[in-house]
Amino acid sequence: MVAALMVTGCSDPSAPSASASPTSPAAQPPATTAPTPSRASSAFCLDLSTFQVAMLSYQADVGKALQNQPLDFAEARRKAALIADYGKRMRGSAPPDIARHFTTVLDAVATSARAVKPGGSARAVVEPVYGKRNRAAFDAVQKYECH
Repeated sequence: MVAALMVTGCSDPSAPSASASPTSPAAQPPATTAPTPSRASSAFCLDLSTFQVAMLSYQADVGKALQNQPLDFAEARRKAALIADYGKRMRGSAPPDIARHFTTVLDAVATSARAVKPGGSARAVVEPVYGKRNRAAFDAVQKYECH
């Protein structure tokens, strides 16, 4: 919004004016201030909501097997690949408080996706995603919010 206002000639009235002298203290940031990326701007946090939607969508597809409904193999594999792709980019910047659960979810989806094939075991598809062993990780990632 501020950028749009500045482009149109408007500015934040609380910001120093553009006519401030370059040597004035208000025009220069303190020498000790270094820009630090916030946790919310990490690759993990920027892609988290998209990852969560993809994860829910994959879980819903896999859940069809629990109800003896047909599973669209190509679509399930596509969603698993999307999760893997996002996960690969996000993994390195996952906050320490969620990193272990995030890795568990990625591994579980990969394990499940390998079993998505004609004649494959429904249990092999469902267990990694809905089983007790990984349930806490899926819940934690789904509820996680970056601040």
